[in-house]
Amino acid sequence: MSAPDRHDRPGSTVALVPLRDGVSGKSRLASALDPGARRRLVAALARHVVAALLASDGVDRVLVVTADVPFAVETLDLPARGGGLAVEVVPQPADKPGLNAALDVGREAAVARGAGRLLVAHADLPLLAPADVAALLAAGASAAADDAPPVVVATDRHLAGTNLLVLPATAGFRFRFGEASRAAHVAEAERAGLRPVVVRRSGTAVDLDTIDDWGELPRAVRDRLRRGLDLPLP
Repeated sequence: MSAPDRHDRPGSTVALVPLRDGVSGKSRLASALDPGARRRLVAALARHVVAALLASDGVDRVLVVTADVPFAVETLDLPARGGGLAVEVVPQPADKPGLNAALDVGREAAVARGAGRLLVAHADLPLLAPADVAALLAAGASAAADDAPPVVVATDRHLAGTNLLVLPATAGFRFRFGEASRAAHVAEAERAGLRPVVVRRSGTAVDLDTIDDWGELPRAVRDRLRRGLDLPLP
């Protein structure tokens, strides 16, 4: 673990990025991509997401939570931001498998670093931009002191899943990623006495798990990924 620095201040915003290993990731693309191509794709998408978060003024630190630390360290060959370590890899213990457990591990690490707010972002959002991050953080600001704290749910393009979350770091909120997670996260926010805010933006709605997802990407993005990663996709 790194020593505290200027990014570890009380009330800071910490982004959590759960990252699969370099072998099992993107298994739903196995019919189109061999294991090497899928590994390259997982790494490229994770680098894009982390870079977008690091470029966002409202994010103080990024914690990448993974059970495959060597793959994450190899993947995230990114420069430190402005005078201190801004991205860190957090190991996910073998006895705490799964996405929701990974985020619990990340939340504990973030709170230990002084986080007041969490931004959870999937590692496979090829259109995510700093402006999207800024919009979600703005939506996560309470309108008045007596408002219930908000939980921002950035839905996927099907309006069923959750691609990003913004929430108070120490709220009694349980991560509910899985089938129909948008509705599950809205219900969980209400159960915890928080105010759900659902957001849909082009930069946050498109993840990349299937051939259909690939087809939803702008042609320029598909061309860039094909050329850079040597992907045999249309």
